[in-house]
Amino acid sequence: MFWRFGGYANISSIDSILEKPNVSLDELLDESDLIQELKQNNSKLIEFLREESTLQTLLEYVVADKPPHSDKASSTTRDDEPDRSSPISFFKKSASRSRSKSVNKSDTAGDAEGDEEDKGEALRKKYAYVACEVLSSDVWSITEAVLEYQNYLREFWHYVSRPAPLDPLQAGYFTKVNESLLDKKTDEMLAFFKSLDHIVPDMLQHVDCPMIMDLLLKIISLEKAPGGQGIVDWLQTQDLIPVLLSYLGPENSASTQTAAGDFLKAIIT
Repeated sequence: MFWRFGGYANISSIDSILEKPNVSLDELLDESDLIQELKQNNSKLIEFLREESTLQTLLEYVVADKPPHSDKASSTTRDDEPDRSSPISFFKKSASRSRSKSVNKSDTAGDAEGDEEDKGEALRKKYAYVACEVLSSDVWSITEAVLEYQNYLREFWHYVSRPAPLDPLQAGYFTKVNESLLDKKTDEMLAFFKSLDHIVPDMLQHVDCPMIMDLLLKIISLEKAPGGQGIVDWLQTQDLIPVLLSYLGPENSASTQTAAGDFLKAIIT
């Protein structure tokens, strides 16, 4: 479209960002047309998104922890020191701005601090969603790059070792990314899955989390898919059924017993 800008071609905001000498991933994630540009196979965008450091950050963003409460941070962090309690850079920005308020305006600073925390949490959710959409997209070169950097994928899977309960929305993003990888790279992903230490008990501790159980059920269903043969036998060697049965015991809550029973029925049927 030439007419909108007096004869000049309409250059997308994504392309404008990518032309900068130091491209910011966060700036790209803030663009509403990022996913559309990705679907249209913007080659420059794809090349940037499949870079090692970019993929590492995208995987981190999907499972990033909530921003730390700044009242805790201020008691343990000097005003002139960066907050190192969160590994994700965009959580630090709001906290550092809030802590710079004058002590003579503590009430106002407290309100602003709360606002910044809310902004940080909204940003965390937004970036988790967009990162999930990028990583689960139909762009094969991104999928291949993720599998190439398995050290970051291993860190990503540490998510299921976190104590229950998991955030349902975040667990859904985690599951969506991995289901996409399993569909596209079944052989490689199952080999990677088997290499994870304590992965079966780690997943089953979240038997109350439908999204994580959906992912495990997806993995079981790959027994009938090309490249998936043998996964059920392997899961049996990891005591899948005995661990599930242990969650039916009276020492567990009624909801946990029900969830474990439902999952057992889903496996059988």
